[in-house]
Amino acid sequence: MARELYLHETVDIIGEGAVPYMEKSVVGFDSARTADRGLTLFGTWYVQGSTGRWPQVVNVWEMLDGWEGWRRLCASTNLRREANEELRAWWKMSYEWRSGGLDRLLGAMPGSPTLAELVAAGTKGTLFVHELTQVRPGAGPDYLGAVREEWAPVMAEHRHTLVGLWEVLLGDTEVCTLWATDLDAHVELARASDAARGFDSPGAKADARIPAWRKRAQQYCTRWREEMLIPCPGTPLGPEAWAS
Repeated sequence: MARELYLHETVDIIGEGAVPYMEKSVVGFDSARTADRGLTLFGTWYVQGSTGRWPQVVNVWEMLDGWEGWRRLCASTNLRREANEELRAWWKMSYEWRSGGLDRLLGAMPGSPTLAELVAAGTKGTLFVHELTQVRPGAGPDYLGAVREEWAPVMAEHRHTLVGLWEVLLGDTEVCTLWATDLDAHVELARASDAARGFDSPGAKADARIPAWRKRAQQYCTRWREEMLIPCPGTPLGPEAWAS
């Protein structure tokens, strides 16, 4: 069965360059000319500084035509990089706001929606939960299967929509999950977890399934961490404008 491939980029930003980089270099990126129609934008977000390393931007691109799209992307932006005038101009502009980064090739697992499916469903978020999880070698598919079957329904009850269920390819110890939500829903989830663990959280409704899942996930995971991402307006899953 064919599956979607994704390019995941963690981008190091210079100073206050996150917003202009996202708006001009990512949303404004001409993938047809520069990347030989290899990909389309899934989303671009800046990392909420109180939850992760900053200043950083995270980009996710969905490959067009799977491995064939990946081949075209690699050829146009790497093998033929020096001859690609559009790419050269893009890099010159982008280096005004970025210094470097780390890329991952992702493979969608069963239950991971495509961009077209998410758009058709009207999925939007003003806050995204981004998880890069370390797993025991080879345990990624089993962990992601458990996320799909056991954890995603709980998250949905707390108004978190699964938008990415991906194994990190070119390695066997890392997976990526991504959820669309909003700030109030995420605070509700955190308070429900605290209440279930016996911490005082006035007005919160305890949900014992949350700490139970964290314990269950340790059967597969060696390290789990989440960070909050703020989406750039005008992207497929983001808002129409920046919050005022």
